[in-house]
Amino acid sequence: MHSIRSLHRGLKALEVLNVRKNMTVAAMARELSLPRTTTFRILENLCSLGYLNRDQDTNLYGLTIRVRNLSSGFDDTAWLSETVKPLAVELAKAVIWPISIMAPRHTDMTLLFTTDAKSPMAIDYYREGTTLPILMTASGHIYLSHVGTQERDLVLTALKQRGVDESSDEYDLAGNKTAIKGIIERVKSSGYALNLRSLKSKEPGKTSTIAVPIFRNGGFLAALAMRYIDSALSVSEIQERYLPTLQDYANKMEQDLSL
Repeated sequence: MHSIRSLHRGLKALEVLNVRKNMTVAAMARELSLPRTTTFRILENLCSLGYLNRDQDTNLYGLTIRVRNLSSGFDDTAWLSETVKPLAVELAKAVIWPISIMAPRHTDMTLLFTTDAKSPMAIDYYREGTTLPILMTASGHIYLSHVGTQERDLVLTALKQRGVDESSDEYDLAGNKTAIKGIIERVKSSGYALNLRSLKSKEPGKTSTIAVPIFRNGGFLAALAMRYIDSALSVSEIQERYLPTLQDYANKMEQDLSL
């Protein structure tokens, strides 16, 4: 147990320095709630392993470039499997309708996870990895409404060019500044996006989707979406019965992601 406790303390010290950058033994001791002598041994052990460096003039400890090796094998989608998926499954059981997690990839929204196969109310099924047009989906509208202006402009420019290359009118919306502005203002003021009677589905015109954003570290991460049979629910019913639950779960995901 002693060795496990030492490991825990060492990792905690690395976490603290990752945020605070440089610290003295005394400051770290206060942060870890440990005696200075114990803290000194922890920091010096990390120095001997090459993860910390102590400045000889200031006696400040800081991380070395070797710390990057600790994350070299880390899959950044771990947030999906460890945090978001379990809550999405829990949410799907509560609302019955299928739940999806969508994230942007270039000029499309990519389906990262779905409960389609487990939902008794799903009338169409999507495979994870399926891509859908940004401008034709509720999740895409959520994304465009919560990214910086520069990123949004780059995406819209790419969409306009894609429409020209494919001789398709699907992306005409990308060049309509008034329409885009209206979408963004509507999403930001309401906190959600709706795609009614989607034509970009396996059952065109039969299903609609509501989506809310999931943030991590202040930035947009993904969209939490619920697909439903349009004839079964009115917009007001969706707003009253399901929107608060979707937003609650998005908040739970964000809280867990921040731990």
